[in-house]
Amino acid sequence: MTSAPPRRTTTAQELWSHWLPAVERLVQVPAEFRSAHLPHQEAARELAVDEGVLETLVGAGFPAVETGDGLFYDSHDVRNLGLRAGLGRSLAELGERQCMRLAAGQPEQWTAERVTRLRLTAVCSAPGCTAPADPAVPAPKLYEGRLTEWAREDGRPGSMLAEVTTRGHRDAPRTDTVRRIHDELLARLVSGEYQYGWVPEALRARPAAAIGHRTVDCVVAAWQMQQWAEEAGVRARTRRGFLLGLVGVEHAWTEVFEEGRWLLLDPVLAYLGSRHRATHPEFADFTRGSVHNRLLAWDRSVDESLAEHACDFGGHVRVDCRQLPAARTPA
Repeated sequence: MTSAPPRRTTTAQELWSHWLPAVERLVQVPAEFRSAHLPHQEAARELAVDEGVLETLVGAGFPAVETGDGLFYDSHDVRNLGLRAGLGRSLAELGERQCMRLAAGQPEQWTAERVTRLRLTAVCSAPGCTAPADPAVPAPKLYEGRLTEWAREDGRPGSMLAEVTTRGHRDAPRTDTVRRIHDELLARLVSGEYQYGWVPEALRARPAAAIGHRTVDCVVAAWQMQQWAEEAGVRARTRRGFLLGLVGVEHAWTEVFEEGRWLLLDPVLAYLGSRHRATHPEFADFTRGSVHNRLLAWDRSVDESLAEHACDFGGHVRVDCRQLPAARTPA
């Protein structure tokens, strides 16, 4: 996980040109889904601002809950505020920048075969839950890859070691209907009609409600594209997996069936790529039908977990994905 950025003094120009407009543009987490557990000092660190600046933003309308122990915030609101400010210093922005390195470089690098060693760990969010949780087995074969190792890690409950081979391939829609599904979602993100950002798990589990609140992440976007495809008479399904890096990022996308093959649509990556100068100009077109070699898929839809777990407390299981050093070849 990206460490919290150092706080720095916020200039008056940054306050008026970035932070206050960000508060106005922010689509706040709906009250029924808001969980204010992030302390004031920690929220200021995530945003890389002085604590006094954050108090000013609260006075301007940024949601906070005042308690006897100080102000507390919903972590999703905090991360989304950092994204809206666009200064490139918040924790959410630093994490996004690291993730979107996959959009840089030359296009041929996006499809070359890659071998990656991983540690996948499943953890339940419910306090007191003792039921076993294990990551589900990934399925790189869905995109012409291979799973060459899958073994439980000694001394780490819920942790699996994996070695995967992933590769990408190029493709593109052959019909206007499929092109429009991808491009319409991308256009709504770019225009701000849909606000991309962090969505609480309870809200992303109700994607129609999230769309109604104009709040979209990759899971909600994948669901929305599936709905549009089915309304247009096109078979569609959603997928879930990780974007591989030093720290894997959970991701979701849509597949549509067109002219005898399944085609991957991922306008969320196109949108995120558009926000970073290092992104190659061909990347947006690549997301309209092609598969990236840093994509590790599971044979699961967006409404299915990437873990095997039966929780009696209603907890949500998070799967953590970390890259490990390559195995040494014996002499």
